[in-house]
Amino acid sequence: MVNKLLLGTLDDLGKDAFQNFKWYLNQKNLDGVKPIPVSKLEDASRGQTVTRMTGSYGEETAVKVAVKILKEIGNRKAAEELTEKYAEMNRAAPSSSSAASPPAASPPAAASPPAAASMSAQDGSVIVAPTVLGSLHTLNLTINK
Repeated sequence: MVNKLLLGTLDDLGKDAFQNFKWYLNQKNLDGVKPIPVSKLEDASRGQTVTRMTGSYGEETAVKVAVKILKEIGNRKAAEELTEKYAEMNRAAPSSSSAASPPAASPPAAASPPAAASMSAQDGSVIVAPTVLGSLHTLNLTINK
């Protein structure tokens, strides 16, 4: 779904704006987010660019990077629209998934506390982690450099 959202945004850019967008993807845009190498983008279509963004950054960070770049290239309207559509998509996703399951299968709200949303990376590292839904899980992860 995020891929389609990003593709729609890039489809609305003219040729020069799209080339500028790809140039910015090769620059440092957000702390902790590595630029995508020129060789991966120079001949990339809009769809390939989206695939490389989400593959390199994950969906949420790809949207954040896109919004920042759109502002940098002077397209604040597209940045605002992308931000709004992404927020709507995130609001709609939980309600539509809970409506699809029968009420008896839904656990009480008190039974599933919110997961910790704190992760950090340093030196340009990117963290890609699974999303765990449905029941309580304990995951231990240690990464030593």
